[in-house]
Parts: sequence; C-alpha cells; structure tokens
Amino acid sequence: MEKQLGKPKMVIAVSEASTMATLAKDQTAFFVKHGFEVHILAKADGTEQFIIDEGAAFHNIGFKRALSPFADIKAICQVTKLFKKIKPDIIQLMTTKPSFVGGIAGRLTGVPLIIRHKWGYLRECNYSGVKKFLLFTTDKACNKLAHRVVAICHKLLEAEVRAGAINPKKAIVFGSGSDNGVDLNRFKRTPELIERGKVIREKLQILPTAPVLGTVMRINIEKGITELILAFRLLSERYPNSRLIIVGEFDIRNLPNEDIISEIKNNTRIHHVGFQKNIEDYFAAMDIFVMPSYREGFCKSNIEASSMELPVVSTNIIGCSESVKDGVSGILVPPRTVQPLADAIEKLLVDKELVKKLGTQGRQRAENEFDQKFVWHNQLRDICQLLKDKDIKPPVEPEKIVGNLCPLCNRC
Repeated sequence: MEKQLGKPKMVIAVSEASTMATLAKDQTAFFVKHGFEVHILAKADGTEQFIIDEGAAFHNIGFKRALSPFADIKAICQVTKLFKKIKPDIIQLMTTKPSFVGGIAGRLTGVPLIIRHKWGYLRECNYSGVKKFLLFTTDKACNKLAHRVVAICHKLLEAEVRAGAINPKKAIVFGSGSDNGVDLNRFKRTPELIERGKVIREKLQILPTAPVLGTVMRINIEKGITELILAFRLLSERYPNSRLIIVGEFDIRNLPNEDIISEIKNNTRIHHVGFQKNIEDYFAAMDIFVMPSYREGFCKSNIEASSMELPVVSTNIIGCSESVKDGVSGILVPPRTVQPLADAIEKLLVDKELVKKLGTQGRQRAENEFDQKFVWHNQLRDICQLLKDKDIKPPVEPEKIVGNLCPLCNRC
C-alpha cells in the first residue's frame, strides 16, 4: 500500500547556487508546481535568492570542488544531519562532489530514492597519477551509491558503461539528452529579439553587414578558446569585416596562454562582453555560433544557438556530437584543431543558403527534441514511477504524463 504523507520531499544538491540559475533554470519551480516540497543544497554565492524565488528552501552547504578529505567529511556530517531533519523521499544529485557527499549521506539516512545526474565525462580530463585515480574512483562510487543514474546524453552513457563506471540496468537518458532542455520561447528569433540584437551590434560598433561569429563559454583551454582565436586570426585576413563576440568570463582555473588572453583583450575585432544574463540578445547579434570544446557533458549553448536559428560549428566529441547534428543543425570538426575549424566557419561565411538551411533545421530539431517542458516531464515521469515502485505516493500518476503534458500542467 502506498504511503500518504503529504507532499513528497525532494532535495536537489549542486556545487554552487548559481548552477541552478545557469544549468537548471525554472526546473525547481516546475517541481514545486508539480507537487513536491523542494530543498536546494549548495554553496551560497549570492544567487540563492533566485532559488528561493522559484519556491524552494535553500541550505548553504560548503561543497568544495577540489579534493579535500577534511572538508568532505565535514560536508557529509552536515548533510547527514540535514537529511535526518528533512527526511527527504528523493534526492537529486548534480556534479561530482554533491553526488559523492549526498550519496553517502543519503545511504546513511535511508533516503528511499537517490538519483545521480551524470553531466560530464571525467575520462576526457587532462588528469594523471593519484588525482586521476581518485577522481575516477569517486565518480564511479557516486554512480554506485545512486538508485538511478541519469546521463546527460547517449554517448556519455555508452562510454561510462564500457568503462565499467555505470550499471546499465539503473541508468537512463531522457529523450535525445540534455539536462534542462531549452526554453523555446526565450530562445526564439522574434522581431523584438532581432531588434535587441541590432542594438548590441550598434553598441559594439559592428556594421550591420559585418559577419559576426559568437560563442558562450567559460574562457579556458578546454573550451577550445585557443583554437577559436587562432582560427579567427586566419579568417580575419580574408574577411577583414568579420567580428567575434565572446560571452563569458575568464576561468582562472585553466587559462589559455598570455598571447591568447592579450588578443582577446586588445584585438578590436574581438568583443569580449563578459557574463551576461540576457544571452538570447547576444545570440540575436550573431550570424554563426562556434563551440570548439575538448570536453562537454552535452553543451547546452549549442541547442540554445540552434533554437535561435544559428548554424553551429562545434567539435565531434561526446556531448557536442549530440547537441549538434552534423549536416543538419551545424558542422562538426575534430577537437584541438585550428585549420578544420577555420574551414568549417569559412564554409558558412561564403554560403548564405547553407547558413539559412542549418539554422532552420536547427530550430526544428530544438522544437522536436529539446523542448524544456518535454525534458522536465520525462524526469517527472521517471521520478513518479520510481517513487511508486517504493510505495511512496507520487504527486501525479506516471502513466498520465504524456509528452510535455500532465494533469497538473494547468498549474505551470
């Protein structure tokens, strides 16, 4: 018989509060409106009011990204104490450290349902020695501690299964992948958004006829910033009117060399605008989106760009190769290469029909496969079924959740 104890209690644990705003925007509000009491565990960073505004309770937990045994033991004790107080029915764990800490605390306190969201592929990282062993061992332990592992894309899941890091019987990918889908209304090339893009071009003193490349990234080596700058350097010689917009801050943990940093700061054809909340306005100012990353879980910015009808040039790696469909929504090139990247961008610079075709098909693909509400309802259905299997009454019957709709959608 199912237990009826009011609203099911859900805990979501992430490294930092800002992660919920950048990678899981509006997801908390969705779960709140669909009958869950939601608690967010994260390190406070000044953005926690965003979480509270979405209807969740916020708990400041000192998760540390780096290997830190004493800090981790302290966090495990803190989270265990909190779980004993909250008595959650389900915990959703995002990123490695919260997955490890939350997984142990969840097992110690007998949380009925532990879900680990696998967002990235650590085996692509440039680690070695003891650090590499510890990271991979911890990552594997996170998967083992969970009752369900949700991989962000199919190729990531396949790679983890081959490596023996995930039991395929408890793993799943929702639809075509992604952690949070894309907001099709926010990232839509409306007349109003096109005008805001023109305003940004004027502000940056970019001519209306100038071809504009763009990217959204934490500026670090693994995002392929070096290859992007070098490719742009090559293209600038043949296309002197071309411009590059870079949205995002420098990542001090893995900066490119000084030559690249200097060019970003001093090249008048490169516009580094830093972090922006209204990134859809900057997509509207671009003609071609470029993401030459070495390592991704999925690459949300690629599908946001596609939703904005931009052709995407990205790398043929786990994550990017599923957020971009080669020849359909963009062009994939080998990672860590300059000339193939420059060639792919140039192909789009000279072929306006191809730009239009890839942009149109990219929008259609975003609508068909990455609608945010479709991704959320997939998660909701899986959670409700897993709760039901454990004799915990879900807020909505899983079999009544179809596509991007459910009986509670009139409350969303």
